[in-house]
Amino acid sequence: YGVSVAEFTDRISNLRNILGNGGLKDVGLSNIDIGTVGNILVGDESSLSYPRSPEEILRIIYGSGHESVPGGFYPKGGNGLIARFHLHTT
Repeated sequence: YGVSVAEFTDRISNLRNILGNGGLKDVGLSNIDIGTVGNILVGDESSLSYPRSPEEILRIIYGSGHESVPGGFYPKGGNGLIARFHLHTT
């Protein structure tokens, strides 16, 4: 395919960071500390995953970068309380 696994995961992570609009919360395989061989899970100093707000998650799964604009995995929007709330705010 002409793309390494590290480059592929970096692209996915970068896209999630861009769409989520919540800062750097995801890294691929090449955005790791020098000297380590791999990166399995991203986490803070306590090895907890970085939290994402419901709005960040909606931006990512919709693929639109906005919690009120459905698309991606949910072209008609989500059906939960938070998703429905944001769909009606546009």
